[in-house]
Amino acid sequence: MTYNENFFDAALNKRLKDRLDTLIPWQDQVVKYMMNYLVDTKDQQQLKGCDCFIHIVAKIRFNLEAATSLFSFLYNDYRFKTSVNVLYRTIIDDIINSYYLFCTVALGDPDQNALINELNILHKEYIVSVLKGLESERQFEKILKTLKNEEIGVYEDYLDEFRKANPDLFNTDGNLKKNSEIRATTDPFFLKLYNQNDGNPRSFISESKKLEFIAARNVGTESNIAAMYKYLSQYQHYSPKMRDYIQHHIEYDISIYQKSLGEILILLNQLFQFMKFNNKNNLETEWERLTPLVFNSFSEDLH
Repeated sequence: MTYNENFFDAALNKRLKDRLDTLIPWQDQVVKYMMNYLVDTKDQQQLKGCDCFIHIVAKIRFNLEAATSLFSFLYNDYRFKTSVNVLYRTIIDDIINSYYLFCTVALGDPDQNALINELNILHKEYIVSVLKGLESERQFEKILKTLKNEEIGVYEDYLDEFRKANPDLFNTDGNLKKNSEIRATTDPFFLKLYNQNDGNPRSFISESKKLEFIAARNVGTESNIAAMYKYLSQYQHYSPKMRDYIQHHIEYDISIYQKSLGEILILLNQLFQFMKFNNKNNLETEWERLTPLVFNSFSEDLH
């Protein structure tokens, strides 16, 4: 007997199997559309910095396809949603970042100062993570050398390499810039919407702060995204309640997967506003055909 057969009644398992059977082909179609969407940007000169959206959409596509490959495990054991939900959590996080960056695009600014500055801040966060990782690695090496009675020696200053490679992110004193300093060329219109604590140059912009900024730009979908992100995050982080989440069936989880497809399609449509494609009209026509079919296929489940 499988886990699902042992712990859940046959009627529920049949209903969830049917829902998965409905979801999978539509998810495959969304992935196929995303592949065409990405290919159609080839050789197109995007607005400055806007290649980032191509990279994010590609990342979403890979995670979406990986999630599909794990669905087969769910038919016999709902607990495998643990892995599936972590992938969807990443997908929703990428959607949040897409809107966060999307909301800084100014069509009249050839330099895209606001967008470039936010990309630099995200790159600074990456550097901070790398530096923390390197420091942890060195501490571990020191422990091993101490246990082996080996000389620890003197390590080279890896921070200096980052200063040389990223001069725009460091002050003249060699320290990382605060976000407000990186945003020196950002239009004041955007600055008043950030509402972020800028005291520590090594702090990160939280997802909640990104969602606040998105809400301030009146995107209109941030509440749905926030709710999905909060739920899926339970599978990313441990809590004492996690065991109950894992052992539960996947009725609600399937709804999350369905809503994720909808949010992806909405995002792709938003990017039509400023992204350049070889055959934009064909992509828009296909979007108009596919999107209502995807939403209608899930309409009974989502209400």
